[in-house]
Amino acid sequence: MTTIQTITVPTKGNGNLFELTALNFPMNPQSVTFYWQVFSSEIIEEVLTPTQCVIDGNITMDAETYAQWGENDDYCIQWACNLLNFVIV
Repeated sequence: MTTIQTITVPTKGNGNLFELTALNFPMNPQSVTFYWQVFSSEIIEEVLTPTQCVIDGNITMDAETYAQWGENDDYCIQWACNLLNFVIV
């Protein structure tokens, strides 16, 4: 999980842990779909631990953006956070 600047979801609370999961990954992609979640957290045994999902959704990466991905998965996390206006800390 990636720590982001805390966001507030009025009906759910605060969240600061971001998770991104690829839902589909075709061999010749025109696009790749991801499921994202932001979790609230607490420190358990000195480890920042997710507790409750406060917001989630799907986003799609187009083929042009996918072509820039390379081997670094952090690229996708940074892309998603930029798209969703989340700030990585």
